[in-house]
Amino acid sequence: MMRFFSILLLPFTVFLVGCGSRQVRQPPLREEEPEIVRHISWEVLDYKDKDIGSSIPAWVNYYLDNNILQIENYFEFYNHFVFIASNAGTNFNALQQWMNAFSIDLDFPRLAAVRMENRFLNAAVLFPDDEYGSFYEALIRAASDAHWQGAVRAEDFWVSRSFIGLDNPETESPETWDRYEFLILLIVEKDIMIPQIEMVLQDVQPPSPLSRYQRSAVNRVIEFFFDGF
Repeated sequence: MMRFFSILLLPFTVFLVGCGSRQVRQPPLREEEPEIVRHISWEVLDYKDKDIGSSIPAWVNYYLDNNILQIENYFEFYNHFVFIASNAGTNFNALQQWMNAFSIDLDFPRLAAVRMENRFLNAAVLFPDDEYGSFYEALIRAASDAHWQGAVRAEDFWVSRSFIGLDNPETESPETWDRYEFLILLIVEKDIMIPQIEMVLQDVQPPSPLSRYQRSAVNRVIEFFFDGF
């Protein structure tokens, strides 16, 4: 299996606006875009149970294609939130130990916190500390410390991939590297997860007062939180 994709590395532009010196995230000007495009191709070398004729599960293929959210649309996981814990490296035994030691009680809260954090990040116009004030850090702590219920370890898998990357398409000597990726698929019924998320959001206590703008931004995300979550 050979895949090929390109990533366009865009510059990150920051400037200050007059209202409270908030830092606004702005798209780069087209003339500022770099001409160099990083090309990466990859090939699956090995994977779990390949030696007995098994195939790569659909959810793993979605992960490898950087399309994790599509897994939730897969019929097998309908009405579930899907989370994937991942670890990568070259030491197979160390990664196997990580997978064996994975604990839902200890490790799932961080997965939930990251996904909640990303929901706020994706909705932000300013940098998150400016957009949401002290609510932002308080949310991450609250979600990381919450005792989440209902998460189920559905499957786990590992795959070995070989990558070839070119910083410049005309380069004569491409960089090549191999790595193992260990994946743990966790699912939570939406009817179980949603009330817990709502409770965490409701109970967040910002350590310092929010401005009117920040309170409005927080309330706007909370009101439509599960759109795109």
